[in-house]
Order: sequence, then structure tokens, then C-alpha cells
Amino acid sequence: MRIAKINELNFEIPKDAWFSFFNSPYPAHKFGTAIDVYFSGKALFPFEEGKVLEIRKVRTPQYVPIREDYLTIFQVEGFCLKVLHVKPSLKLEEKIYLGDEIGELVVSGFFRPWSDKHAHFELRDCKDRYRARGGFLIHPKILKLVPTTRGNEFEVVEKTEHYYWLKPLKRGEKNLTPSTFNRSPVEGGLPHYHYGAVFGKLREVELFGIKVPTVQGLLNDVSLFGVDFQIFANEQKVKGIGIYCNQEKIKLIGGEFEVGDVLKIKFLKK
Repeated sequence: MRIAKINELNFEIPKDAWFSFFNSPYPAHKFGTAIDVYFSGKALFPFEEGKVLEIRKVRTPQYVPIREDYLTIFQVEGFCLKVLHVKPSLKLEEKIYLGDEIGELVVSGFFRPWSDKHAHFELRDCKDRYRARGGFLIHPKILKLVPTTRGNEFEVVEKTEHYYWLKPLKRGEKNLTPSTFNRSPVEGGLPHYHYGAVFGKLREVELFGIKVPTVQGLLNDVSLFGVDFQIFANEQKVKGIGIYCNQEKIKLIGGEFEVGDVLKIKFLKK
């Protein structure tokens, strides 16, 4: 499944993987230069071919119990692919092709408690392969993948230690994400990552009853918006919701609920 183009190169993943461009606090996502892929098994290589240039462990912040992560650099044509959060199963100089396994997804010290395992990808200039900024702009494909949400009522279908998965009670036509405005997909961690994204050149976006102006337009036709609002689920104030691509459920962070509960989600401006 082709989900994006980067420097005219196709970025491809399995149809059962969900992914995000903007549901992260990491700076590269806000600049539109990173993709997180939530593979159902091991991480897979997303380009036609490449070669392993570098493998290293990296330290993570001291306030996080897990103190390490993995960084792998691949050569892809004349560029470098930076991969994080994957324990590689490869050797230096090894050639690799589209769909080949590159390693095991790991829990990273960079994750928030509610983060699921995923692989982080950036395509970069090889002379500037490490920084959080400076990657090449990603152009997402607006695929019709999951039913959209109609209304604001959801059922709790899964409860984990740090979050809940919610299923919308009413659904509409398919789109890239389950949340849309004027048929433009919306994605992000709202409001806990301090911004959201709508895939289109829009001046505002309406979310669960409130209108929010966009604050920045990217050159890949994505508009970012601020999150000066609070979220309530059945009148309980929660930390936020997560909206992803190719994921029909919505992640709810915070609150005290049980599987089977029906929740009404409401956004209120601060």
C-alpha cells in the first residue's frame, strides 16, 4: 500500500498497518517530514531497495525508565533513511528490498506512556542524517481506508493500562482517518501534542462542535491547527484523543471507563 511520496520515491507499507504523519510531539512530524508506522508484526522496509549504513544504540531522557533506543540508517538511492524504535536484525552493508524485515518494534524511552510500538521513518540528506529537523517533506496520499465518524457517540471496545480504544456508533463513507471536516481527514493527538493537522488547504476545521482556525500551512497541502480546547467524555475531563491513519478506532487518554460504556465526546474552548 503506497501511503506517501518523498522526493519522488514511493513509501509503501502493508495494508494491515496503521500509521500517522502528525500524531507525535517529535519535531519532525510537525514539519511534515516523518512517518510513524504501527506494524502488526516486525518492521518492514518501505522503499524499493536500500543498504544498511549504520546501526547504533541511543540514550533517551533521564526521566524515562527505559534509557535506550535504536537508530538505523539506510542508504536509499542518494539519500539516507533514518529509522528509530526498531531493534535491527540486519548487518552493516546488507542490501534490503521492499517488504523485507528490518527488525523488531521496541518500547522506546522517547515514548509517552500511551504510545504503541511503532517504527519512525525520515528520509534525509546523508550529510545531515541525525537531527530532529531537516528531513525531506512528505506528501501523503489521501486514501479511502476506514469509515468516518458521524456524531459524537462512541463505545469503549478496549481498555489498556494507559488508554482506551473507542469505536464510533455511527459511521460514514471511508477516508484516510475516522475524523474529517468537509471530507478532509483530520489527524493528531488532541490536545496533548499541542497541535493537529487537516489534510487540505483550509482556514479552519470543525471538531466535535467547535471551530478552530488553522495556524500554519505546509507545502504538502496540509494545514496545522492549534488546540486551545479541552476534551470531555461523559462530562469527565480527559487528557486527549488520538486520531490515526488507517485506524478506524479513536484512542482516548484519561478518564475512568469500562468496556461497553457509551461515551459522548465534547470539545470545549478554554
